[in-house]
Amino acid sequence: MTGRRWLAPSLWALLTLAISSVPLPAIAAPAGTDKGVHWVLYFVLGFLSARAVLADRGARVAGLLVVLSVILVFGALDELHQRWVPGRSADPRDWVADAVGSFSGMTAALVLARRRAPRVP
Repeated sequence: MTGRRWLAPSLWALLTLAISSVPLPAIAAPAGTDKGVHWVLYFVLGFLSARAVLADRGARVAGLLVVLSVILVFGALDELHQRWVPGRSADPRDWVADAVGSFSGMTAALVLARRRAPRVP
């Protein structure tokens, strides 16, 4: 796997970390809104990461599992780091939204890759 393939997922992970480092005002958001934001951010991260793995014709399943594991750890560490950001908290339900989003994004990338793959008779 070349480093270029990992530029987009790396930049997206940095953007996600930057967003979660911004203090939130004490204004109550509608219930569940933040779970949707978590899902979307990690869907994109999962999608971009899976595309980077799938660009390499080698270890697909193993590569996807390793990357999913790394994303799950990244999400957990991001939640922990939010304990020290004013207006934010470390919520296990946010991590679940991260996990479901990343798995969904990786699944979408896999389905898209299979549809685009040339069919051999």
